[in-house]
Amino acid sequence: MNPSGEIRYIDFHSHHPGGGKDTITIMNLLAGEDVPADFPQITLFSAGIHPWQITEENGHQLQTELILMAGHHHVVLIGEAGFDRLKGPDLKLQYSLFLFQANIAREMNKPMVIHCVRGWEELRRAHREVKPERPWVIHGFRGNDKLAASLADDGLWFSLGARGITAEILKVISHDRILLETDESGGEIADVYSLFARTAGYGEETASRLLKNNFTSLFNYGL
Repeated sequence: MNPSGEIRYIDFHSHHPGGGKDTITIMNLLAGEDVPADFPQITLFSAGIHPWQITEENGHQLQTELILMAGHHHVVLIGEAGFDRLKGPDLKLQYSLFLFQANIAREMNKPMVIHCVRGWEELRRAHREVKPERPWVIHGFRGNDKLAASLADDGLWFSLGARGITAEILKVISHDRILLETDESGGEIADVYSLFARTAGYGEETASRLLKNNFTSLFNYGL
């Protein structure tokens, strides 16, 4: 990826196509979806088996489909993968398919983006078991400050949307392991950046520079 202009914003997790020329967007794809044939040069992708996709019958099919997607040179993250006690299938099945994705991420030397709803113990167990060399980033985190501090101590990163940016959370997690996202909101990533800057006490240029540095640290990209 070679941006032709100045990058100001990075939308770490979105379900919508990329924004303007000053924004890198990482668009999420589910296993079985096609990587678009035509997309802006500064659009990247994550690809994974979401817990909501999984049934007792389709696990092997989803694994095969993810393998076919994961090697695409614009797929830079594996996921969103994870655990969901409210909407997902049996947790043993979720855990098995999560480990499959974690192993793909390790083999391909790619970070992971994590979906987690009331599955924090399963996530911690997997993290201890896999001992990943590249970061796992929890997207859309909206838990409390005690949970955030504990997960940060385990080495996890955070991608925050507008609803997850609070002064309490920003006090307990390292700002050099934060990214920002729009997810399915349809909102503007510039507004999420402004909220983050105000809440953290940064000027907008400082916030933009910090988040760009976090992105380059995560992916080893120079911008």
